[in-house]
Amino acid sequence: MSEIMEEKELPRIETRGRKSKPQEVFDPSIVVTKKGGDLKFSSRLFIPYKTHTLVDSILSTEGGVMPGTNMMIAGGPGSGKTTVCLEICQRLTFQNYKTLFISGEMDEIGYYKYCKRIPAFDKIETLFLRNYMDNAKDVLEYIFDQSYELIVLDSVAEILDMVKTQAKMTENQAERWLIGLQDKHKKGLNQRKLYTSFINVQQVTKSNDVSGTNRLKHMMDAFALIKFDKSKTKRSLGFYKNRDCKDLSRINFDIGNEGVTFYFEKQ
Repeated sequence: MSEIMEEKELPRIETRGRKSKPQEVFDPSIVVTKKGGDLKFSSRLFIPYKTHTLVDSILSTEGGVMPGTNMMIAGGPGSGKTTVCLEICQRLTFQNYKTLFISGEMDEIGYYKYCKRIPAFDKIETLFLRNYMDNAKDVLEYIFDQSYELIVLDSVAEILDMVKTQAKMTENQAERWLIGLQDKHKKGLNQRKLYTSFINVQQVTKSNDVSGTNRLKHMMDAFALIKFDKSKTKRSLGFYKNRDCKDLSRINFDIGNEGVTFYFEKQ
């Protein structure tokens, strides 16, 4: 008589740590392709926000900041990134465009001193994000929805760090969130249905690399770099990528008590 071996139930091994999330099943029905002729946007996308200074000529072929665009302006410490962006803001604010400067670095005292040096900047609407470190992500989502023609983020690295810490995001998650938020408002999905444009200010390291990942830079519609000349006395702003301008040009600028003066160097 043959023996029948009973199968014994193996003991369960307890796993420690986080439980793996169930993998989401891909739904192919969400994939939609489109033709250019199928896209519908207002003709307002082609009416630039003009500063009426020479910098307009390198911002776009039409002259000025184009609605629904995002760009990155990078440069080293003291190169004039913030001042150039505030100059653009104040020129548009003077024409009753709604602009917002989001400071991730300066507090009220620092900005007060800044405006004392350059009084033309004291009419620009400003958000000091350092006051909202515990809910930076929610604050940014709320303020973007208030509808602006132009929003400047200075600097985007500091702002992303606040969001990462508060929302417990990785750098990749925070960048994807910011790009998605800007894309939403570029398309006019806000209270006043404005095609918001964005200038993302970014630092350049000592090795002349742009801070953060390349993804953020590559996802911009335009990328510009501020440089000093060899003598460290002349500053210039030049685009290396700009989907809104057929020519990639460089313009010089000086900073004084009246703000920024742009000029092209004579050949």
